[in-house]
Amino acid sequence: METFRRIMVATDGSDVSLKAARAAVTLAMRLGPDLLVAHVVDDEVVKEISRALARDEKDARKIMCEKAERYLAEVQNIANQNSVAAVGRIEYGAPHEVLLRIAERENRDLMVMGKTGRRGLRRALTGSVTRRVIDLAEIPILAVK
Repeated sequence: METFRRIMVATDGSDVSLKAARAAVTLAMRLGPDLLVAHVVDDEVVKEISRALARDEKDARKIMCEKAERYLAEVQNIANQNSVAAVGRIEYGAPHEVLLRIAERENRDLMVMGKTGRRGLRRALTGSVTRRVIDLAEIPILAVK
């Protein structure tokens, strides 16, 4: 059986991703020594928000980054309350691709993520980020309901 020592959790701020974060913190408490918390600002969502709010993409990206920072802070707070060192990363692009790149670049041996997230109708049409990560990952993925 593999021992997971370098755990990564993906968050989108949804209730399910917070549940996944709590599971990742629990694992990190037992297996240690740290936790990488990742959020991807989806370039396509930035474009959609830009159009919906009639703002330029720079403003929409800023809004998304501010939300991402709050999501990371919330997960880092959960980790800190449980004496787990947590480092946050915000990156940009297609979420499944970026999450896989982060995991590889940071030599993570387990990724924890929510089974569903914030994508709604778009997810139904294009498939979930979690499903794509599971299909393409070379490391184990723990999908939390």
